[in-house]
Amino acid sequence: MHWFHTDVFKWTPEVKKKYLEDLNLLQYLVGTPLVALVEEDNTKLAKFGKSTGWKLEQPLRLDNGQLGYIYSWSKNHG
Repeated sequence: MHWFHTDVFKWTPEVKKKYLEDLNLLQYLVGTPLVALVEEDNTKLAKFGKSTGWKLEQPLRLDNGQLGYIYSWSKNHG
């Protein structure tokens, strides 16, 4: 798996289209699912993930005691 992070400064329909194209290319190049970690209080990031096809895989307890969620993205479901 490849852990993944993205910074988006201005979200537009065109940025979303290019972002998804980039995810498809990256997925093709690495051949394994991309994985992201979202802390439970980061609802904005979780909403962003859902809107771009990231799939919730499992919760886990983080070192700081907070609950986190592992999301994955692959061409098969993204």
